[in-house]
Amino acid sequence: MNNTLDKFNLRQVILEAVDQIHHQYIIENLPESIQQKFDNIVINGMGGSALPAEFLSETFSQYTVDNSAYPVYINRDYSSSKYITDSSLILAISYSGNTEETLSAYESAVATGRVVIAMAAGGALIQRAKELSQPYVVIPNPSPDFQPRYATLYILKAIIEVLIQFGVLSDIARDKVINLVNQVNPKDFESQGETLANTIKGKTPVIYATCEYKLSAHLWKIKINENAKTPCFWNYVPELNHNEMVGFTNPQANFQFVLLQNEVETSRNIKRFSKLKQLFESRELSVVNVIVPDFGNKLANLVAMTLIGDWTAYYLALSYGIDPTPVDMVEEFKLLMKD
Repeated sequence: MNNTLDKFNLRQVILEAVDQIHHQYIIENLPESIQQKFDNIVINGMGGSALPAEFLSETFSQYTVDNSAYPVYINRDYSSSKYITDSSLILAISYSGNTEETLSAYESAVATGRVVIAMAAGGALIQRAKELSQPYVVIPNPSPDFQPRYATLYILKAIIEVLIQFGVLSDIARDKVINLVNQVNPKDFESQGETLANTIKGKTPVIYATCEYKLSAHLWKIKINENAKTPCFWNYVPELNHNEMVGFTNPQANFQFVLLQNEVETSRNIKRFSKLKQLFESRELSVVNVIVPDFGNKLANLVAMTLIGDWTAYYLALSYGIDPTPVDMVEEFKLLMKD
């Protein structure tokens, strides 16, 4: 594999992904008095900056003392979320700090007199929080070409710190999230991803997971889109068995189906995977199973499953002769939006 294509050393970024969970944060401009009770969490964000909110939503109960969870609403639009109440804890996350949708939603929420915590590596969002004396957290920016889609654990840890400071979580959450993620070693999945990239090359990947791990299937799609610059699709069982699979009666491309599952999943959805593979292969559709080790907790399992997707997308990009880091079309689109 031609690793000289990796001009911005994305391989090292993936190898160091788990280390992000150790970063320590300071929340600037904390209010002198903090509301005593919140009934939900609203997080504004787009693209890679919204991914940590998805992780939080899927794993919230792992950070609490009594395994309880708060509703987490993710707002991916220009306007304020309809779920904001007088008892909402509101965050705005833009890794660059310049995401126009997030900036707009931030201004809308702040204009109502609410406290909104800004998170970014810099840019207009941090500057605006300073001007308004609103709370903000600066996310690390290891290099000028570091991509938001690889800042997930940086931002998740920052969110956990905010939830601690605002009384939603206790101090034990800080060590909990570290201990959960620390079990995973990114290097352990590199060869698996490289092998899978060779299987996918030249085909359109379709990533399926069980309902429990559908977030990882979505993340695989994002990483393959942005790294390999190629189409990719995702869904989950049992829902896809009621609609999407019928579309492959008359497929219009050369698809490669990837079935993601945790090694200890025993639900009826695993039987659905088995029967789906049987059904597809009887129609000469290519299917491969990806079995992911179980770490005894959902956060570590999600991280491990996502890392296999990271490596797959990385090596798929190299196999196509593509530098996996830049997302030129995104930058070109931003310029068009400024016209």
